[in-house]
Amino acid sequence: MDLIASLEGIVGERVSTTAEVLDKHSRDFAYHAPKRPDAVVFPKSADEVRGVLRFADENGIPVVPFGEGSSLEGSVVPIRGGMSLDLSLMDEVLEIRPDDFIARVQPGVAHGKLNGALREYGLHFPVDPGWDASLGGMCGTNASGTNAVRYGVMRDQVLGLTVVLADGSFMGTGSLAMKSSAGYNLTSLFVGSEGTLGVFTEIVVRLYPIPEKTVAARAVFPSVEAAGRAAIAVIRTGMQIGRVELVDERTIKAVNIFKGTRYIEEPTLFLEFSGNEAGVESDVEKAREAANLEGCRAFDFEEDEAGIEKLWEARHEAALAIVTASPGKLVMSTDV
Repeated sequence: MDLIASLEGIVGERVSTTAEVLDKHSRDFAYHAPKRPDAVVFPKSADEVRGVLRFADENGIPVVPFGEGSSLEGSVVPIRGGMSLDLSLMDEVLEIRPDDFIARVQPGVAHGKLNGALREYGLHFPVDPGWDASLGGMCGTNASGTNAVRYGVMRDQVLGLTVVLADGSFMGTGSLAMKSSAGYNLTSLFVGSEGTLGVFTEIVVRLYPIPEKTVAARAVFPSVEAAGRAAIAVIRTGMQIGRVELVDERTIKAVNIFKGTRYIEEPTLFLEFSGNEAGVESDVEKAREAANLEGCRAFDFEEDEAGIEKLWEARHEAALAIVTASPGKLVMSTDV
């Protein structure tokens, strides 16, 4: 069997065995040992995905779905070789239904691209893994990120899927309805399965209005315990907290090494408040009071978009900084 010739019969010339492409698809962003696939395939349609999986099933060839490769779980590493199925060319926003607060997308659509398309409707997709990940990869890993405290994780946002199973057959799960209790919850079964149950070719996600005002804050504490108590106090008030992230001193140190920043190397809470202007201002003051009761040593906040992005950069870079600057050490960056 000529593997490359057979695959080119399905997807044309969109098959690669060059060293650079194989290396990219041999690893993720964590410390897992790389393993090259035998070939990387770039389908453009659900029918091509179906053809590739059917061919692989008939010939006993392992297949590993690949999005942006930014995960940390090792799920994109093809430990048995075979094919890496790169879905980056399936990157269309198929439909936006602003009145229904839903969108249909292909798996290669990046988080940033979807939110760019939603902006004109005053909507956004809130799951933010800290990297411009693909929606397919986010579904596969049940991505969470810093907005989880308010909006939940990826599994809470996916209403339906079109999936190609290992034998090349199609399966549809869920619906376009916001609420449905009929039948098995197969959508939640597939979300988080990390490519082991099938390949997503279409995803239906729920959308949310963009808040009127957003403020991000960074609070520094003398201990992780004090930061944790402050986080609980903030959440208990019932305020419209958008994000709460606890980062310990070792992680802050790793970020400083990796990014050349000078953040105070002590346990830090990253917070974000969103809603109407009056409500947000009140929430920020309540959070400051709660932080001060736990010995907060610094409380900085940003209101403009650029400042908010810069403040959150430390958290978003934390995982990569940990792998790069502090391999093997116990560090923590966690959604509260």
